[in-house]
Amino acid sequence: MLRTLLRHITLLVALLFAVACSTDKQTWEQILQAESLMREAPDQAFNLMEGVDRERVRGKGDEARYSLVYSEVLYYNYIDITSDSLTRVAVEYYRDANDDYLYVRSLYQHALIVQRRGSDHLAEAMVSLLEAEKLLPNISDTRLKALVLRAKGDIYGDGCLFVNALESYEAAKRYFDEADMAYHSASVLYDMGAMHIQLRDFQRAKDALSEALQYGMKVDNKRFMCAVIHELLDLSIYMHDYDMCRNLLQMFDKRECLLFGTSHKSSMEAMLMAFNGQGDKALETLQRAEGEEDAEWADLTYARYIVYRNIGDNKNALFWQERSKHTQDRLMIEVLEQPVLNVQIDMLQQSLEASERERQLVRQRNTVMYLLIVLAVIGVGYVLRKRIRDKNRDIARYVETIKELSEALDSVPREMASAMSLLYRDRFSELNELCDIYYDHSGSSRHKSMVFNKLAETIEAMKGDSERFEELERAVDEYRGGLMKRLRTMLPKLSERDYRVALYSFAGFSNRAISIFIDSDPVSVSKIKYNIKSKIKALEGDDVATLVAALSEK
Repeated sequence: MLRTLLRHITLLVALLFAVACSTDKQTWEQILQAESLMREAPDQAFNLMEGVDRERVRGKGDEARYSLVYSEVLYYNYIDITSDSLTRVAVEYYRDANDDYLYVRSLYQHALIVQRRGSDHLAEAMVSLLEAEKLLPNISDTRLKALVLRAKGDIYGDGCLFVNALESYEAAKRYFDEADMAYHSASVLYDMGAMHIQLRDFQRAKDALSEALQYGMKVDNKRFMCAVIHELLDLSIYMHDYDMCRNLLQMFDKRECLLFGTSHKSSMEAMLMAFNGQGDKALETLQRAEGEEDAEWADLTYARYIVYRNIGDNKNALFWQERSKHTQDRLMIEVLEQPVLNVQIDMLQQSLEASERERQLVRQRNTVMYLLIVLAVIGVGYVLRKRIRDKNRDIARYVETIKELSEALDSVPREMASAMSLLYRDRFSELNELCDIYYDHSGSSRHKSMVFNKLAETIEAMKGDSERFEELERAVDEYRGGLMKRLRTMLPKLSERDYRVALYSFAGFSNRAISIFIDSDPVSVSKIKYNIKSKIKALEGDDVATLVAALSEK
């Protein structure tokens, strides 16, 4: 009954603790609703998350989900933040939560946040994406797979690892196609075209960008078309394809593609004019472009070189070629001065692996510590339970012994019983009273322990009471024909323990009672009595039969 009650109390406490440490239903549903709306209706999702009371989100799991969803909602609302306070909470929780989908989402979102901090943090962002990539086979969301791989390509491109970027973009495009996400697939084609230009693979760049442009025209996405046209204009000059350049400029005007300002367009127009023999007009166009606020000097410098070369002014062409080369060299030096991305990634991965090994060691140490604590608790519980069992067993023995001690007085001569009563009756009464108190379940465990200790002290006092032992021996000799004197005379070299066993036996005590007095057990008492009888039988005399019979009475 007590165990059942304790079990129910424990379950109730655990339930109350879980309720107190969990997010209320309304708040949780609000978070999940924002999560479902963040892509299709990001402004509604933002309002929902803004309305969540952060103090009502309880439990590490709920806090991680809240942080992840809030970070994603901010992203879909184009609210740029560089603090990873939200995503780090999600990453750290889902790392050990055995939920690959949410962990990949957290890693991807964390990479986006870190990437916004600038080139010095590209390696950290990439490490998160590499960790996410390991788990992609475990998830079914092809859209998320594609996003992770495209983000990898973006970082590789920023770090001038163009071949790596292409590999990631190609894999991302396959997933976007599988997910039937045409816009994202076309966007990756645009990215792939830019990477091919960097690698001077102009034909592949043209194929990818042309396909992307066809998609933009098909869906009439002006912003996307303008971005692709700008890239194709650069490519047309690199390929010396001025017909292509002319067509693109016409499309540029028709679509009013001023997404990146007029400087880039003016450079292209000037180079085309010079190719068509309109050198003076080309130079005027460049001069006007150089006066614009958004003048892009890298484009304009290269354009002057092309213009002078086409009109045959080799001196100025050489001058502007050198300036263009210096500009390109400066840009290249800036790239080279940046830390090498793959080296940064390797170093960061090594650092993170070392941290993970340290975390594993800590977890192992904690596990061992918890096991030791559990074993210690079990051991203490076992010892306490054994002590309680031993106490109850000893009490039971004491109760039986007290009963036998009391009954022993009825089986000896009346005069001896009177003498023994004077010796032990007070002790027997005290023992009986202590046993009754111990078995009264209304007492506390501490009270029972005190009673048990008092009971043990009383027994010990009886064992060591030499005066009462001597009085008992005199009574036995007086009322039982001098049995102890005869024994001591016949076997003068017996041990004091043997004499005590014989005395208690002559007094009528059972083997159980005797075992209490000599700190032994009934079997050992029986062996001692047998040895004494064997020694007596080995002698001759009239007292042999009398002593053996007296020792055999109980």
